[in-house]
Amino acid sequence: MEHDSPQCVKCSILRCGSHEKNKKVPSSCPAEKYPDLVKETTEKYKLPENRAVIQGWLGLMKKVLDPQKQNEKYSWTRIHEIIEYAHIRGMKRLGIATCYALMPEARLLSDILEGNGFEVVSLSCLCGEVNPQELGMPGEIFCNPILQAEVLNREKTDLNIMVGLCVGHDILFLRNCKAETTPLIVKDRSLGHNPVAALYQSRGFFRDRFVRT
Repeated sequence: MEHDSPQCVKCSILRCGSHEKNKKVPSSCPAEKYPDLVKETTEKYKLPENRAVIQGWLGLMKKVLDPQKQNEKYSWTRIHEIIEYAHIRGMKRLGIATCYALMPEARLLSDILEGNGFEVVSLSCLCGEVNPQELGMPGEIFCNPILQAEVLNREKTDLNIMVGLCVGHDILFLRNCKAETTPLIVKDRSLGHNPVAALYQSRGFFRDRFVRT
């Protein structure tokens, strides 16, 4: 890694989060290092497909961060936010791409979405499973996240929701999806699918797990 590569998480200036825009920042600051990209990406928000997403986000945040209901923001679960975003965008048909091991959770999600007026298309990762030997790989079964994506493409879903796809499979799914896609559950076998808990414990009980010897 280059010495002046962006390292926002290690920045002590934090100009971007303050009102003091004249603060001197390190040369590694991405806004300083790539001013051309700042301009180019700002222009991309004017594209219709990007503007639609931002308008949906703004509509959602207007409700979540309502200054007249300051404590209400703590009542918004991720599922509530996805439902509200989809309603704001006028989305009708939602896709669920789930790991086979999380089918019960995906069923609960499907019931909730249908109860909120959406059409739901759901696919298990083992749908159309591949024979690993055909790909020169070991094992007896191989999930098919590319099929999950392509079926949802054919079904013309407006928004896809990922439920516990494995690392790698989620990448292939995202790479092949045409519709907007958002994660709901990120698989973590050790922590009940709550991966951020490992960060909270990384300087405590889990310290030895992440220290390379």
